[in-house]
Amino acid sequence: MSSPSERLAQILTEGRFVAARELGEESAAALHTHAKERYLALEATIPRLQSSMDRRLFELGPPLLAIYQALQHDLGVDRAPALRLAEDMLLAFCRKQRSRHPFLGAAMDVVSRLRPARPLLMRSTPAREPGGSRLDGAGGAGALRAADVRECPLVAFARRHGLPEVVAMIRRLDDLQAKELHGAGLRRTGTLDAGAARFDFRYVMAKK
Repeated sequence: MSSPSERLAQILTEGRFVAARELGEESAAALHTHAKERYLALEATIPRLQSSMDRRLFELGPPLLAIYQALQHDLGVDRAPALRLAEDMLLAFCRKQRSRHPFLGAAMDVVSRLRPARPLLMRSTPAREPGGSRLDGAGGAGALRAADVRECPLVAFARRHGLPEVVAMIRRLDDLQAKELHGAGLRRTGTLDAGAARFDFRYVMAKK
């Protein structure tokens, strides 16, 4: 598991060409500097959680928040294009990660279709800790893994800084990863960052 500061450096590096294309080389270099400064200001507010699932959320949350803040407040980019550029930089980083680990998606796909593995996936909901995620187990015909997230520390973190829209970038990564699973699909009807009472996610067997 990487630290948020390591992820920030990776996103800035792998997304540099995207920033340069949209902003120009000089502004892309300035973004690199300002995002690191913004991250240092955010770092002390990152909750120290024990759950590996929650810590993984914060690998990407604070770095994206820092980049988004730098684009808006230091470089004067409007909200919509700043969101789009931050997400494009994140996707560039994710594509690079997938190219370095080409068999990870295939391995996840195989595991998801193994019948003995399904109960293990269903039991992998972490124990509740103060300030951490609160999940309720959920069922469903053909569900590989199902849960209703009632509280999410990353959503709370983003709201505390007035930028809950950043969470949607990370959520969309789940959609992209799910598309690579040949034996499973992801379904949901609401998300906490969009104001729903729960984030219901269901990994289900894909129809043949």
